[in-house]
This record gives sequence, structure tokens and C-alpha cells, in this order.
Amino acid sequence: MKKLLILILFCAPLLVVSQKPTPTVQDLDFFTGKWEVTLEIYDTHKPNADPIFVEKGYQVNEYELNYKGIPMFLTSRGYLEIVETDEKRKHLMGRTREFQESIRYGNFESSFERIGLYSNWPATGIETMTYDSISRMFIIRGNLNVQNNMLERYVDTYKFNEDYTYFERTNIANFSDMPITEYNLTLKGTGRKVMD
Repeated sequence: MKKLLILILFCAPLLVVSQKPTPTVQDLDFFTGKWEVTLEIYDTHKPNADPIFVEKGYQVNEYELNYKGIPMFLTSRGYLEIVETDEKRKHLMGRTREFQESIRYGNFESSFERIGLYSNWPATGIETMTYDSISRMFIIRGNLNVQNNMLERYVDTYKFNEDYTYFERTNIANFSDMPITEYNLTLKGTGRKVMD
């Protein structure tokens, strides 16, 4: 009897299967609120050059679309204005645009997904997204259709500070008519939380 009890006590922990909880969009609660953002667009092949243009504006991130009382999406709505350009693009000065990006956890894909809509672009961004709480970083990979059946592929990263009130963002993009290793645009941005 003692041997059986010892065997049960020894083996019981092995029978317990630890399951990680399924992520939810609420894991991204730190991203809610209003953020002031600045985006700088560069020619990737001219790393020491000034930005092609700079946009400033804001985004407001809030939960939407409840299911059984639980929000299923975290949606960003934003407004940006070009406030600085290089000499060749002075005609863009003052141009404004709006965007909407919605994040959810997709159980079929077992990852976060983001869908983006942009007032200045007649296409939809479809992306997968990972979030690493240890490095405090989003890594987003996506595609956006562009003219003449080309596809823009990009990797977008957000790195947050320790109290999640500031992020630095980098987005590199390449088009399907170029070698996969050739990126021609780099976006560098920052965001500062101004309201919960």
C-alpha cells in the first residue's frame, strides 16, 4: 500500500498538463487610449538622408464588437498630416489622411491579426501580429495590394518602454517586383500616450 501511495504521489505531477491560457485582445490593454504619433518616411537606400516626409497626428485605440459581453477587437482610429517634406515633395505639404486598424486574436491562426484601412490608399492591409511581453514588442508582418497587381510586403515593429506610455516603431517595406531582400521604404515613428 505504501509503495502504491508513493507511486501515486510521484506520478501525479506528471499527469497534470499545464496549458497556457489562450491570448485575448485584452492582453493588449496597455495600447488603449489616445496616442500622439510622429512618422518619418525614408528611402531605405539612402540611410543618411533626411526623411522624404514627416507626418504628425494621433490615434485613439479602444475596444469594439463585444461577444457575450467581452470585446473582441482593439481598434485604432487615427489622423495624420504631412508637416515636413524634402525638396521634391513640397506639393505634399499639408496632406492629411485617416486610418483604422483593428486587432483581434484569431483562434484559427493562433495569432493576433490586424486589418488596416487607409483613406489615402484603395487597399486593405492584412497582417499577422505577435506580441512578446518580455521584450515589450509587437512584430507585425503583412501585405498590401498596390497598383498594377503588385504586392507590398512589410514588417512593422513597435517597441514599448517599461511603463507602456511610449513606443518606437519601424516599418520596412518591399514590393513584389523587387528581390525579396530589397526594401525601398523605411518608416520610423514614435508614439506617446496622452490619455488612458
